Amino acid sequence: MDDKHKAAYRSIVYQFLLDIRNVPLPLTDDEQAVRIGRFVGPVAYQLHNLALASVNDFTAFDETAFWAGINEFNQRNPNMQLSHYRKTFELALFMS
Repeated sequence: MDDKHKAAYRSIVYQFLLDIRNVPLPLTDDEQAVRIGRFVGPVAYQLHNLALASVNDFTAFDETAFWAGINEFNQRNPNMQLSHYRKTFELALFMS
């Protein structure tokens, strides 16, 4: 994998961290906490291998499987799409 793609994948991890950072604190009530948990938990689960791959310089990272997992997540969670991470990736590739 070339350096442009590595940087673009790392931008997804960074964008997710920004998304988490933008969670309004303190949480106003338990219902808000549940809604945020329903997003952050599953997305972190989906992206944790990407973060690990980044640490290992993407050795043995399977791009096809990663994007297939994102697509499957989107199909199973129509109210919680991850399509903006694909856009983040593509924009990072374009800008480099």
